[in-house]
Amino acid sequence: MEDCEVHERDCKEAIYPSFLRGISSILSLLELAVSAGTGDLSEAESKQFKIEIESAQREILSAEEAASRIVDGIDTSCEKLMVQHGKLSTEQKELQKCLKCTQDQLAEVQDQRKRIEGQLQAAAVSRKQMEQTLRGSRAKKGEKQTGRDIGIGLSFVIPCIGIPMAVAFEKERLYRKSEVDIALEDLSHVKASITKDEEEMEKLNSQFPELEKKREKTAESLSVVKAELLKIKKSRGALANVQCKLKYCYQHLSALHGRVSALKAQAQHMYSMAPLIPFVRETCAQAQLQGPGTELLMTGSQIHKVIEGVRIMLPKLKEPNLSDIASYM
Repeated sequence: MEDCEVHERDCKEAIYPSFLRGISSILSLLELAVSAGTGDLSEAESKQFKIEIESAQREILSAEEAASRIVDGIDTSCEKLMVQHGKLSTEQKELQKCLKCTQDQLAEVQDQRKRIEGQLQAAAVSRKQMEQTLRGSRAKKGEKQTGRDIGIGLSFVIPCIGIPMAVAFEKERLYRKSEVDIALEDLSHVKASITKDEEEMEKLNSQFPELEKKREKTAESLSVVKAELLKIKKSRGALANVQCKLKYCYQHLSALHGRVSALKAQAQHMYSMAPLIPFVRETCAQAQLQGPGTELLMTGSQIHKVIEGVRIMLPKLKEPNLSDIASYM
């Protein structure tokens, strides 16, 4: 909004002096026309009339050119805003894409963590069971080894009892030993699986805060971009309004300059006011015309005073008779 106020202020400052001098000259030539009536102009009146026309044309042109420069400046500002809006829109899309990707990664990490937590819990139960099985198998293996040793001892005393006993318990001992070996292998696999899952869990745990930090940073950047886009949208709306006003202002000055130029062309070789009166009237009507954009021109007590002077003086301008114009022609 501040930029729009600056443009309006710059416009007034650039146009006001020339426009004031231009309409002051128009008021002066109107006063000359009212004073001269429909008769012939004296040499002095003709000279003064042309001086005022020259001044009016020069100053209105200066105001028109100043308005044109301001309008061009606003057009450039609008184009810059559009480019900036385009870049920010692209950045917003990229940030939204990045944010979604990060959120998906976080969700995947959380799912993996839950999966591994389940695996670790199941592995812990399995390890506990296997440890119990291992202890039982070792105990049974120890019992069979003791029975075998007793049988070996009896074989020296009572061979018929000791030898069969030692052989039977050895078979049982070997069977229990294989049970222990299998239990140890299974327990080793479970421990290795637990170690692998714990390492993966540690890796996921280290990734999670990094991803969370990235997500927060991306969300913050996205929030800033959205705020900037909203600000640009408001600025574009306000600037478009000022742009419209200034273009109407420029069109008004351009039309007024055209009226003054037409009056100047008609006054080049004329020494009677009668043929000039319609052009003077049209020029004065255009000068005091109020419409969209003219509020930028009709500011300040001095301009209001001059415009009021034109409004009061214009009805006093006599309409020429056809005979007056015909006599000049």
